[in-house]
Amino acid sequence: MADRIPKDAYAIIIGAMKCGTSSLYTYLEGHPEICPAVGKEPEFFSENQAITLQVDNYSDLWSFNESVHKYALEASTGYTKYPTEPNVAKNIYNYGIKPRFIYIIRNPFDRITSHYNFRIWDETWRLNIVDPHLINISNYFLQLEQYRKYFPLEDILILDFDDLRNNPRSLLQRIYQFLDLSPGYFPDDYKVENPTPIITKFEKNLRILKLYFLVNCIPNSIKKFGKKLLVRTFPPKKRILTDVEKEFVYNELNQDMAHLHHIYGIDVSKWGF
Repeated sequence: MADRIPKDAYAIIIGAMKCGTSSLYTYLEGHPEICPAVGKEPEFFSENQAITLQVDNYSDLWSFNESVHKYALEASTGYTKYPTEPNVAKNIYNYGIKPRFIYIIRNPFDRITSHYNFRIWDETWRLNIVDPHLINISNYFLQLEQYRKYFPLEDILILDFDDLRNNPRSLLQRIYQFLDLSPGYFPDDYKVENPTPIITKFEKNLRILKLYFLVNCIPNSIKKFGKKLLVRTFPPKKRILTDVEKEFVYNELNQDMAHLHHIYGIDVSKWGF
């Protein structure tokens, strides 16, 4: 089914959500041998995610030039949201392509809090901070096992969010080696893309009262002054896991974290497991 692009010329950042996938995609898309998708997160193989790019063929997401590009790159975090998305790996396999997968992981407690604080801005968000959905996305062993049913381990590169944050140049070098790309390209800066916002108490009350529409009527100069005043009056505070909630997450993930260490060689001790 995959035309125009060789079946082994796809590189997919499969997540995890709130682990720096947007930043990583931005760093990589400028490499001359990488062809970025028309949208970073097409979710072509997902079944229950919001898909904004409707195409008939997967290859239609790229302006791929085989004489220039080695890989067509996309980054859909819905690809590691099992069991909400139960068939992604199977869908990719059945489509007939042989991608290289990049999976970036993070301290699971930090990932959960970042995910929760990111989504709390959405008025439709109804999950609590220890909902199984958030915990499952932080269950990296569970997510990886879905891919191991169909793809060999050597086609999966597992990266650490801390390395992306602290030494992005070295992390990119690992990716270039994994994809056999020319090693000379690096972005001019390593700015954070799609950061998790911090909501103030006042802003939260506005959302609850559904008065956000009023903000669009306020001049920018007044908005800036008001924002400074609000931050001073209501210091930004993000929701964090309580000790009881953290213990609950630990108990839910402990066994699979041990599997992640023994099978994939990930040092989970630094996360407290």
